[in-house]
Amino acid sequence: MAVSYHRMRFLWPVALTSVLLLGLSAYGVVFLLRQQEITSSGLRQNIINRRTAADTQESLLDLVGLLKNHVEHIREIHERIEKHLVEIREYSESLPDHGPAERFLESCRRYFELWNRSHQAGVDREQALRETQRLLEHETLPRCQELVDYQTLLIDRSDEEHRQSIRWLAWGMGMVGGTGAVGGLLLGFGVARGLSRTIRRLQVGLHDAAGKLDPAMTEIVLTGIGDLGKLEGQLQELMGRIEQMVRNYQQRESEVLRAEQLAAVGQLAAGVAHEIRNPLTSIKMLVQSGREDRGGLPDEDLEVIEREVLRMERSLKVFIDFARLPKPERREQNLVEISRQTLDLIRGRAAKQRVELKLTCLPGPQNVEADGEQIRQVLVNLCLNALDAMPAGGLLEVVVRRLSREVEVSVFDTGPGIAHEVLPRLFEPFMSTKKTGLGLGLVISRRIAEEHGGRLEIINRVEGGASCTLCLPGQKREEG
Repeated sequence: MAVSYHRMRFLWPVALTSVLLLGLSAYGVVFLLRQQEITSSGLRQNIINRRTAADTQESLLDLVGLLKNHVEHIREIHERIEKHLVEIREYSESLPDHGPAERFLESCRRYFELWNRSHQAGVDREQALRETQRLLEHETLPRCQELVDYQTLLIDRSDEEHRQSIRWLAWGMGMVGGTGAVGGLLLGFGVARGLSRTIRRLQVGLHDAAGKLDPAMTEIVLTGIGDLGKLEGQLQELMGRIEQMVRNYQQRESEVLRAEQLAAVGQLAAGVAHEIRNPLTSIKMLVQSGREDRGGLPDEDLEVIEREVLRMERSLKVFIDFARLPKPERREQNLVEISRQTLDLIRGRAAKQRVELKLTCLPGPQNVEADGEQIRQVLVNLCLNALDAMPAGGLLEVVVRRLSREVEVSVFDTGPGIAHEVLPRLFEPFMSTKKTGLGLGLVISRRIAEEHGGRLEIINRVEGGASCTLCLPGQKREEG
């Protein structure tokens, strides 16, 4: 989170400044290009308009020459002039000054009126043609020249505006570039200052970490500009020391684990000695008493000796199972049948404690690949623990159910439940709340479940009591 925060601290100013500069540059370039396009378009249009006026002037000169030579078949040149006049009428509306174009168009209109009148009946054609020629020479041609001159003036103005827009474009691009350069310098300076502060904080943090690792470690100092290489070397040295500390820690952790294992062995030995010492004491006292009486031991004493020997055998079997659990001999087993057999084994004790037994399962077998004796050992242990929690009666229910890929056997009781401080330590060796318990039953049961690829879970029920669930991988059902 801290790394992301520092990265965003530097990224936001850079991104914001870059976006602003990009937007400013784009706006400036688009605006200047637009102005340059407008002036270029105006210049092109004025050139076209001047060419049209010049072509019209040339046609009028040709017309005057034909009239002087008394040539009356001038229909083609009239059509050409009328075509030019249509173009002049179209662009005259866009001219800043409409006067030159309007005066020329009016003179052309008068010319065509005189020309048409000269061909009417009863009109002196010679006199009419002379008036028409005079109109062309003294009025129409000068006004056409006025229009050409005006168009030339507009071209000069457009050319100057175009040159000015090019100069503005050049200056604008220069300003954009200069702004980008200045912004880059300012941004670089700000980023450099931010990095410098971050490096200083890193220096303090490294010095603190180095002091915690080794008080005698050389101090990491950043003396000036260009000292990042030295800082990198000191960081590498610190990383080497950290790796050495990690190796030392792992070695010490191994030593602690070994010590814990030795302590467990010692605790195991103490438990074995405790469990065997009491029966041996009873046997020793009975043997000594028989020697003093110098007679045979009565049947009652022999029964006590036999019972105590069996007790030692059971204790030793528990310790042997804890030290080296036998490898399971897996065969196809029906968990419903094993659960029923388990309840039959504890039925006598349950009746004495007034505990009701209940088996809930679906019709048909629920088969798994498992060691039947070991699974029965787990279920008997779970059921006996449940009976220990209900000395004054209750309900013990065993539920067998199949999930998608597992078969679960759950043992529910209605006892007081497991204390919250004990629940996390249930599977620790020699952890027991019973005065005569060894604290190994649940440890062995969990190991059996794991050896079968399953798991053992114990929780407190919401409605009261405890829930112990053994999960085992189920057999794949054969498809017909």
